[in-house]
Amino acid sequence: MKHSVPVAFLILLLACGCGKVGDPRPPKIRVPATILDLQATQNQTDVILTWTNPSRYIDGSNATDLTKVHILQDGKPVASIDTTGPGKQQSYSMPVGVALGTTPVYTVELETQRGKRSAASNEMRIPLVEVPGVISNLTGHMDQHRIRLDWGPPVSSPSLAEIYLVRREDGAFPPVTVTDTHFEDTNIEAGKTFVYVVTAARSGTPPVSGRASPPVSVLAKDGTKPKVPSGLQPPTVSDSLAILRWDQNTEEDLAGYRVYRSDSPDSAGVQLESTQAIFRDSGYRPNSYYRISAIDEAGNESDKSPPVRAE
Repeated sequence: MKHSVPVAFLILLLACGCGKVGDPRPPKIRVPATILDLQATQNQTDVILTWTNPSRYIDGSNATDLTKVHILQDGKPVASIDTTGPGKQQSYSMPVGVALGTTPVYTVELETQRGKRSAASNEMRIPLVEVPGVISNLTGHMDQHRIRLDWGPPVSSPSLAEIYLVRREDGAFPPVTVTDTHFEDTNIEAGKTFVYVVTAARSGTPPVSGRASPPVSVLAKDGTKPKVPSGLQPPTVSDSLAILRWDQNTEEDLAGYRVYRSDSPDSAGVQLESTQAIFRDSGYRPNSYYRISAIDEAGNESDKSPPVRAE
């Protein structure tokens, strides 16, 4: 016995199975976007390339399978490195080598795990030049509330040392550019030790530096004597008073003077104090000898001046 299917059920079944087919979607293009911020600098005898990896493919979708960065010099591959990831900054350093004295062009390209490569980045053209050698005889000492560094020009290629870059290793201030072979640091705290390096460089934007000096450590403790006071004249005397005058010292940390009175030019004698470049001695005796020294705030005393005699 045959069973017939209701017509209404067939119509409903056909209606459900005849949905409209959507428009076909274009396939996603998994080619990395082009790097546009490539930069190149020379540091000592190395070329430093820096860039930002793209975070998307050229179709706008998120980049998920970046794997390699290819470095090209004058259009020829020189290195391939792993990428640090989409949207992240990256850098690469390589020796100048035989390119010294030329102006090569650098580009970078990105590759995915599927072998898709981006277009070449923006071009960076950089002249590669010789650099000065290491500075000589770097020393440092504290005096008058500051640390002073002194050094000599490089032994190797000294004519290329157009500027010097001074860096304090605690990062308290950015590297300072000077043209002289000395530097004074006033941003210090007494009793602490500070470490400095100095690098000779060729001027430019940015400068092209040579190799940094060995570091020098400087204890912020003033052990430098003031200068010997000058201009001491024989005293002006009366029956009860001898007045001495001399030239004022110019040290910023000058605390005063010591006046030495004695019976002979070579003996230590009596020590007296003065805060100014004048001294009134009510205890003098005829034929007394006087010498003076300068004292700074750290207690350092200069050598004594040549003696003068009270008539």
